[in-house]
Amino acid sequence: MTAEERKELLDRIEQEASELEQTKKACGRCTLLAVARNLKLADEKCIEATLKASIPFAGGIAGTRDHCGGLTGGIMAIGLALVDYDATEANPPRRTCVMKKAKEFHRKFEKELGFKMCYDIRELGMGRVYDTANPDEAKAFIDDGGYQWCGKVVGKAARLAAETILDVWEEEGKQI
Repeated sequence: MTAEERKELLDRIEQEASELEQTKKACGRCTLLAVARNLKLADEKCIEATLKASIPFAGGIAGTRDHCGGLTGGIMAIGLALVDYDATEANPPRRTCVMKKAKEFHRKFEKELGFKMCYDIRELGMGRVYDTANPDEAKAFIDDGGYQWCGKVVGKAARLAAETILDVWEEEGKQI
């Protein structure tokens, strides 16, 4: 893949993830879906099953505003891309690479966004925190452009996760 092709792919992943978050919501799912589709990480049935598992990560893990769903969705994408062994196996050698790359992604995400917690990321971008479990606060979050802000975060998370995956694939000589 040329540098230009890689940039176009990463731009597409970032844009798609951002748009998914603004229309479909559920940040973990939107991050994972954009990366999985564009990098062809699995067949549609596998992607669908993985997306189901990712939905509760939205809103900072089940709406608790803990770790950002974009972060957790990106980590799930890295696992889907790089775990090329029997996932029920106790501790295969390849696990070291997967864990190292997931940790690198986690650190890049936090460095790029300044935080890893949904609570902090929302406050940074929107100037306040919203308790979206409260219907009035949820409406204010929407009215104040919450999904647009979160769309940018999700887009950035998807791009960083895809970059991490592509770097490993390039090191290993794997083609998309």
